[in-house]
Amino acid sequence: MDESRQSDASLMTALQEGSSAAMSILVERWQPRLLGFVYRYIQNETVARDLVEETFVRLYLSRDRFDPERNFSTWLFGIAANLCRNQYRWWKRRRETSLAEAPETADDRSPAEQAARRDRDTRLAAAIQALPHALRSTLLLYYFSGLSYTEIAQSLGCSVRGVESRLYRARQRLGKSLSLPAAPMQQPAMTRPGLLEDRALKTSTTQ
Repeated sequence: MDESRQSDASLMTALQEGSSAAMSILVERWQPRLLGFVYRYIQNETVARDLVEETFVRLYLSRDRFDPERNFSTWLFGIAANLCRNQYRWWKRRRETSLAEAPETADDRSPAEQAARRDRDTRLAAAIQALPHALRSTLLLYYFSGLSYTEIAQSLGCSVRGVESRLYRARQRLGKSLSLPAAPMQQPAMTRPGLLEDRALKTSTTQ
């Protein structure tokens, strides 16, 4: 069977049996989403890439302890979330919390529009960084990992209700930090908007 078409659990079983190809497929399959989550948590590309690499190292070292009955993505993102928390604690202990800005990309908007976008992104990044780990990791897993409420709960070791509560509190804090109107607590949606397009954070376009 083509290993690239196998499930994550099957690939972990193959990895336990010594398949180097299985590890390569898992890295290729999950690295983009992991990097998206870790970068938005850490806000430093170099450190984010190091932490993603460390996540896969820990996956490999723990391969024999993986339970195929367990959801692979929740296990993987749980490793990454713990590494992010430890990295941020290390920064805080050493007062090295200044975070590099994301590299700029080509933009055909006017200078004024670009400046407004950079200001918004900077404010959003600062507001996210100010959240405690439980709220920040839940928020970023929800918007950038593609995990369901149940999978996020399993990754972070809390209940689905806990995920809903954390998301609500994170949105409330971000809305307050960014001077946005807060929205009432909602039931999980079938599809999720982008972070700034979420009704809980969306600003009015009326000037």
